Amino acid sequence: MEKTPFFTVIIPVYNVEDYIGRCLDSVLCQSFSDFEIICIDDGSPDKSIDVLNAYAAKDCRIKIIRKENGGLPAARNSGLYDAAGKYIFFLDSDDTMCEAALHNAYTAICEENYPDLLNTGFIKNLYGEILTYDCIYPGDEFFDPSLTGDERWIKLWHSKKTVDLIMTKFIRRDFLRDSGIVFNTRLFAQEDSDFAFNIYRKAKTMAYRNFYSFCYFKYRTGSLSTEWSYKAVTSVLSRWYNFFYNDVQFYKLNDECRKIVETEKKDFLIAIRRGIFKLGVKYTDDEVFKMVDILEHYFEKDIKKLPMTKGPFGFVYPLYKIIGIRNTVKLLRLFVRIRDSIIKK
Repeated sequence: MEKTPFFTVIIPVYNVEDYIGRCLDSVLCQSFSDFEIICIDDGSPDKSIDVLNAYAAKDCRIKIIRKENGGLPAARNSGLYDAAGKYIFFLDSDDTMCEAALHNAYTAICEENYPDLLNTGFIKNLYGEILTYDCIYPGDEFFDPSLTGDERWIKLWHSKKTVDLIMTKFIRRDFLRDSGIVFNTRLFAQEDSDFAFNIYRKAKTMAYRNFYSFCYFKYRTGSLSTEWSYKAVTSVLSRWYNFFYNDVQFYKLNDECRKIVETEKKDFLIAIRRGIFKLGVKYTDDEVFKMVDILEHYFEKDIKKLPMTKGPFGFVYPLYKIIGIRNTVKLLRLFVRIRDSIIKK
């Protein structure tokens, strides 16, 4: 009978033949060795699979799943379904695990009596500049027994005292399976945040330890991290619409959390209104007016209720109340085209 590993490290792989070896080495050299690695080849067109096969031939703790390209959330879910470890850790294939991360996590998990979630710090390598992000316990007020799970995570979210990067977390596998938490495959951006929010809402026990779990590298294009494409924008709009208008059950929240959600909703709508200006230049006509359809259908009524805003585009804001989003976008795009034609001359 096979022994259950303590950790499962899930690594989605796409177009990373130059980086996946370094990533795997950072896990394989951990002083704590009771783990398995599940690598999901997400239809990678390069030679990443050859690198994976070479590593798997040398170390039986590496398992490979091959699938058609389906995006980062689906790849991570594939790893979750096959994970055998008591705790799950997600690692991107162009990042690395920090030295002694698994040893430190194991020690903390045992000391904290096997919590649903262990939060950690992390490191960023931004084009060679090293930045560290500590994990700080947010305070007892966020774990008052009178708070519901929703109220707790709403307070944490609003306080900015939590990090939604999923790679900073060690998650108890049975908790994930019992709660039914998986990655939302309809999202093309912010899937980490969505997954983390669900964990914070449902976890009964959490621990915080200030060691660094992984190093995030920023130096290349074509990674699994998503640019703000048309698909990304529309999926994020859908996510936040569902959150503010469907998921949040106000009647179950205390007064403080109800006010927090109203404030966050207002800030979100202001961000959308500012973002509408970008529709003038960044997307095709077809993409723009598909997004406008979404904005009109879900958000226009509430955006019109927002107060006027001062600033370089303040003169445009009254247009929303008078002619709506669609006609405002048409005017902005016309203005951009006239401006561009003048510049070209």
